[in-house]
Amino acid sequence: MESEIAALSMNMAMANLQNGISIGMMKKTMESTQQSMETITDMLSNMPSPDGKGTVLNVRV
Repeated sequence: MESEIAALSMNMAMANLQNGISIGMMKKTMESTQQSMETITDMLSNMPSPDGKGTVLNVRV
């Protein structure tokens, strides 16, 4: 009985560790994606129009 409790406790600790690692990796991925999207948004907002009159796309509306 005691060994079953110990095994269950170790399995739960391993599951918590794996969940923590997964969440940490997801946060890093989301931060990286957000930075990429901000760069693309800045690039779009600074894109000149082909005829030289204003911008092609107003992404902030």
